Amino acid sequence: MTFRFTSDKGTSLTARLVTIGEHSGHPEQVVLIKTSGVKSPALYVPLNRIDELLTGIKEVARQATA
Repeated sequence: MTFRFTSDKGTSLTARLVTIGEHSGHPEQVVLIKTSGVKSPALYVPLNRIDELLTGIKEVARQATA
């Protein structure tokens, strides 16, 4: 599954489920987050930390509108 968000300025964020460490004997599913238009590395977020990430983003948005 892939989620894509595109801003009004044309940059986009793509999030998709990937498995890392498949050949290590300890595979782990993570969400891979990439942005376009910005030269930044990919962000791999473990599934058990997704809620923490989203809560942090919501808090930043809430503070910005206060």
